[in-house]
Amino acid sequence: MEDHVQQERTERRRFVLRRLHSLSGIVPIGAYLVFHIMLANASVLGGPERFDAAVAAIALLPPPILLGVEVFLIYLPLLFHSLYGFVRVGEAELSNLLRHDYLGSYLYTLQRLTGVIAFFFIGWHVYTTRFQYYFAGTEIDFDLMRGLMLDPVKFSIFLVGTAASVFHFTNGIWTFCITWGLTVGRRAQSTLRAASLGAFLVMYGTAVAILMAFRA
Repeated sequence: MEDHVQQERTERRRFVLRRLHSLSGIVPIGAYLVFHIMLANASVLGGPERFDAAVAAIALLPPPILLGVEVFLIYLPLLFHSLYGFVRVGEAELSNLLRHDYLGSYLYTLQRLTGVIAFFFIGWHVYTTRFQYYFAGTEIDFDLMRGLMLDPVKFSIFLVGTAASVFHFTNGIWTFCITWGLTVGRRAQSTLRAASLGAFLVMYGTAVAILMAFRA
């Protein structure tokens, strides 16, 4: 009887953690990713001056307040999502592909692999930009980003890391809706999966255009 109660508690805790993990990938992390790529960084497509103006607008907040906002709304949710994501990767049966849905099984595997790649890329990206801004007094402007993009190794890291981050988010929309019971039927799930892959193409295409604009 005691074992049964303990098992129920474990399953309930796992249920809550999985729901929180799924939700944090959409809000606030996914919402910030959309803002970061499609709004803040996309300003560079209008020229270096527009990018610097967008950065300056964000920097109007005093650094301590801005850092607090980033820590509580971005970094802590991201840390939780990442750490529990590694737990999910450990539980995943990556070699047991679903026979009835080859595409779904490969996306299942990619979701976990891209999560690992995105974790290390985001950590590196934060260190080379936000960390330097807060603790080394480095200005994040067009010239800084252009210097990063002109380095072939760092540019390659951005291409791969951004692809992993965007795929993990857009494909995660599909898994989020399944996890939360928003798409129940197979047709609804297939439609949303196609839309999620389309969103990946749009976001990553925009990201590549941004990276190329920094190299101009």
